Amino acid sequence: MRYLPVEVDVQGREALVVGASAEVVSKVERLLAAGARVVVVAPGEVDPAIEALAAEGRVDVQRRAPAAGDVDGKAVVFVATSEERHAAPLHARGLAEGRLVCTIDRPELSTFVNPAVARAHGLTMTFATGGTSPGAVRRIREDLEALFGDPRFARFLGALEGLRARLPRGERAARMAEAVKGFAVEAKLRFPAWVERGEDP
Repeated sequence: MRYLPVEVDVQGREALVVGASAEVVSKVERLLAAGARVVVVAPGEVDPAIEALAAEGRVDVQRRAPAAGDVDGKAVVFVATSEERHAAPLHARGLAEGRLVCTIDRPELSTFVNPAVARAHGLTMTFATGGTSPGAVRRIREDLEALFGDPRFARFLGALEGLRARLPRGERAARMAEAVKGFAVEAKLRFPAWVERGEDP
């Protein structure tokens, strides 16, 4: 399955999250950070973090089973793995209505796959395996956040931002290219022993 990487503007638009388990907390937080109005339909238990957001009036939690029509008008829809039994009709409605629907860890019941996001000092990196291995993506995200969490990187980006703001447009490209000379990312991959032995896990 192939996907087109895009970034979606959800500012002021309504987003739907089906399920309220711990696995969707980060999805809800990312939607809120992007300015979406989040509706959580929760037929089961609600994670305390989502309860807290509801108490603050930041999300609308509806304690009921989802209906296919809940997808209508939504900028984006996430379905938790705990609510997989509801995914098929939501996915079908999303296809029919041209909506973005992601059933977590089930690409076959999704119209898009939500990439992992690593953020450090203003740098945002997204990456995905097309649903092949969320565990591997999580590991990569954690390692990259640790790598770019270096305080020198924050100073480096801050200095570049200041330089760019001071330069006239005609001089920016050459001066910015010169300023980043000497910067590089040096890393290596380490694998489990079974990979090195050429075996299956």
